[in-house]
Amino acid sequence: MNFATSRPRTPPAAPECARGYDALVLTAEAGLALLRRPGVRTGPVAYDHESGCVQLLVPEGSAEELPGLLEWLEWGGIELGLAGRAPYDPREAAVWLRPPEPGLEADRVDLVRLVSAAATECHRARLRSTAHKSRDQPLAFS
Repeated sequence: MNFATSRPRTPPAAPECARGYDALVLTAEAGLALLRRPGVRTGPVAYDHESGCVQLLVPEGSAEELPGLLEWLEWGGIELGLAGRAPYDPREAAVWLRPPEPGLEADRVDLVRLVSAAATECHRARLRSTAHKSRDQPLAFS
């Protein structure tokens, strides 16, 4: 995993953590691809070393909306590896890829656009993973 372009930061000070957050949780591969996409606006973004997941902070209540949004965006029933986590305490962040700071508030995120972009990157990551696995499998002839 290459984090050379990211600037890990320590968790924010207590006043920033006082607000309620949820998180969209996705694989590191999908999360980093999402962060490289032009035009995708996120709030703060954390990386969890233990799970290997990227966590996009979103307004409180967003995790509950995730299944309905995925259905509405026609991703329902597709295993994406995208989940909501509620509540999320920013003090738990292992490494900040985009730390909380003025202008990068989670409540300024367009949740529909963010979920759409996250679902797309999760799907692409799963397709790449499946393609790598099939290349590693020997051909079976009967």
